[in-house]
Amino acid sequence: LRGLRRLALGLCAPGLALAAGPKLHVPSPDWRDQVIYFVMTDRFADGDPRNNDQRAGEFDPRSPDKYNGGDLAGLTRRVDYLKGLGATALWITPPVANQWLDPTGRHTGYHGYWAEHFMKVDRHLGTLADYQRLAKGLHRRGMALVQDIVLNHTGNYFGYRGGWSAADPAAFYERYAGTPPVAAPSQPPFHLNDPRDPAQRAAGIYHWTPDISNYNDARQEHEFQMSGLDDLNTENPVVRRALRRSYGHWIRAAGVDAFRIDTAFYVSPAAIDDFLYSTDRRAPDVKRVARDNGRPSFHVFGEGFGIDRPFDDTQARKIEGYMSGRAGQRRMPGMLNFPLYGAFNSVFAQGAPTAELAHRIEALARVHA
Repeated sequence: LRGLRRLALGLCAPGLALAAGPKLHVPSPDWRDQVIYFVMTDRFADGDPRNNDQRAGEFDPRSPDKYNGGDLAGLTRRVDYLKGLGATALWITPPVANQWLDPTGRHTGYHGYWAEHFMKVDRHLGTLADYQRLAKGLHRRGMALVQDIVLNHTGNYFGYRGGWSAADPAAFYERYAGTPPVAAPSQPPFHLNDPRDPAQRAAGIYHWTPDISNYNDARQEHEFQMSGLDDLNTENPVVRRALRRSYGHWIRAAGVDAFRIDTAFYVSPAAIDDFLYSTDRRAPDVKRVARDNGRPSFHVFGEGFGIDRPFDDTQARKIEGYMSGRAGQRRMPGMLNFPLYGAFNSVFAQGAPTAELAHRIEALARVHA
């Protein structure tokens, strides 16, 4: 089981043992041996009811579509419980400031994946001090903190109605200015989201595109919107620098021990390579920031959802491509292994032949040997 867990997480080489004591920054653990517990923070434990309702129509503990009240203080109070379950690391959903309501007013960003500011804690979850207390509480118990992060998109602040023109991104453009808490991302340069303004269009912070209609089209996969979420132009050096600065902040200021990159398939491998290994000293890559803060084995693993048909390895090869690197690029330390998950589910939950799982494990062993 330990070996399968390593394959499923695509974990990196051994690091150092976690230091004891209530510290914000501690050495990296050996990630191959961690039992990682995943939490959607808003749904787990409410430690401070005062931050629940921000009076924007976004809070309703009876509704699965609204904020329910879980926060960082609640997680901190439950660290001993998590350790008692056998967890050695806690992976949380993005704690960053989010778009609270989508343009329809029916759905909320309780999950954390609709960023409006990548360097602030969302008010529903608490403060930076609350986040630091969580990190210290985990570290005191020899546990690690994993933060979910997004490089691909912000919240849903604009879209296209009635058509789309690749030559003129201002045509058919519609801005959703009424979504709380802000009308557009408040963090520069992500606030430059209106192509009708020549200066903002020239800045090129976004791909001015509609939703993906063909997931087999590589250009759409990397440049079009997913579910209306505004797709960042990660080919732009300004965007890349801002993302490195944003996430380096959480390593320095909050003591984060690892990142999980959401929607990695929708960000080009070159952009991920820049995020992890840039040579720009003005906005260093996150691996350098981690090394400078005593964590040379800082772990980063990505999410690329893809489940293969029985005895097919198409998605597995795609996932491996993000880990093994391509021409002129290095490798991501790990990727979640959805093909293995799919095989487990098919065999143990749906009664498929065990040969399907055997094939998957044997294929992984050949890759990782």
